[in-house]
Amino acid sequence: MIDDEFNCWLIEVNSSPAMDYSTHITEKLVKVCLEDILKVIIDYHSATTAKAKKAIDTGEFELIYKANRVVDKPMHSFGLNLEIKGTKINERHLNKW
Repeated sequence: MIDDEFNCWLIEVNSSPAMDYSTHITEKLVKVCLEDILKVIIDYHSATTAKAKKAIDTGEFELIYKANRVVDKPMHSFGLNLEIKGTKINERHLNKW
């Protein structure tokens, strides 16, 4: 949630969020949400200039406020090391699928 002074407040932490299709409405929402999340995380984050970021399709997500990041403790002190590592798949391996 964002208050009237653009402060972000964490309302809930769900230890096991469900992204299942419990109804036909949630099926549509989940599919769009997952696709849009990847657009924001990969495409938007990878853009190197403000002009490039403006051109990125972020789906239904819209940046309404950007604040300076303020962290009282270094991120590594939280015990989190979230990163994605990967390698390019060789073209000859793609032919199998």
